[in-house]
Amino acid sequence: MDYNYTYESDGGGLFAGVLLLIWFVIIIAVYVVTVIGLWKMYVKAGRPGWAAIVPVYNWWVWVEMIGKPRWWFWALVASVLLSWIPVVGIILSILMFVIYLLGCLEMAKVFGRGSGTGIGLWLVPFVFAPILGFGDAQYVGAAAAPAGGYGTAPPPPPAGGYAVPPAPPAAPVTPVTPVQTSAPAAPVTPVTPAAAAPAATDVAPEAAETTLPEPPVTPPEAPQAPETPPASSPPPPPPLA
Repeated sequence: MDYNYTYESDGGGLFAGVLLLIWFVIIIAVYVVTVIGLWKMYVKAGRPGWAAIVPVYNWWVWVEMIGKPRWWFWALVASVLLSWIPVVGIILSILMFVIYLLGCLEMAKVFGRGSGTGIGLWLVPFVFAPILGFGDAQYVGAAAAPAGGYGTAPPPPPAGGYAVPPAPPAAPVTPVTPVQTSAPAAPVTPVTPAAAAPAATDVAPEAAETTLPEPPVTPPEAPQAPETPPASSPPPPPPLA
């Protein structure tokens, strides 16, 4: 009788150990699947994938992705650090419970999904994190998220990936006036080239045929002095009778 009792007790302990081992393996598998899905989600959003495995920093990146104020992150830190205080810890835990639910809804929104995906990400993240990470959902950013509420279809993402906010316009550049450090050089007087012979111009054939050469111009002769008539001799005297 004692032997059977000892045998049954050992069998119950072995069964409990197996159940505990199975439960531990399930917990590890759920954690690994969730981290892989979050890793892909962070990469889609342009964040480092390794941030999904850092316990506190992953919530910092989460708040950044959904575009919420930083006090969401500090509320988590306060709930962790002050959880040992009886009343304050309970209040902060309830606050963090609500904030995490809203954060899951916002995360589904920035990936273009509705409130159903957000609630699923809150309750069973090991299922919906891989869906968002490996599915066709694209990160559109908090600014481009649908403004009509959860479930509104977002604008189609670009072909190259998630939408990137446009860069702010560059400030106009004021031209800098050069500062003259030396005296201006004396102006150089241009050299007038020698007059060249006029180039022959083409004459139309019709003008060449009708134009006659001008006669040469003879310079006028110098006026000659008038000739002086020769002096006449006096007539001879008449003969004497």
